[in-house]
Amino acid sequence: MKLAKYTKFREEKFGGVLFETRAEKVFSLNPTAAAIVRAIGSGCDEAALIERLQQRFADSAGALEGEVRTFIADLRSQGLLED
Repeated sequence: MKLAKYTKFREEKFGGVLFETRAEKVFSLNPTAAAIVRAIGSGCDEAALIERLQQRFADSAGALEGEVRTFIADLRSQGLLED
């Protein structure tokens, strides 16, 4: 999986910004979402991405995996990811 060719990512102090240049949409990302997009940009697959985030962020409730999968599904539905 990778970001669509018309999608650009920029890190910011608050997390990051995802630009979809065809429809000129801008998505503001919190630190966790920015970490997901950064990992996708580095070529990480979904399972490795989840493992990486579980090591970086506290997940005492065990919700991280489901939230990551939901976020990735949202990126796909918005046309921001390619497989």
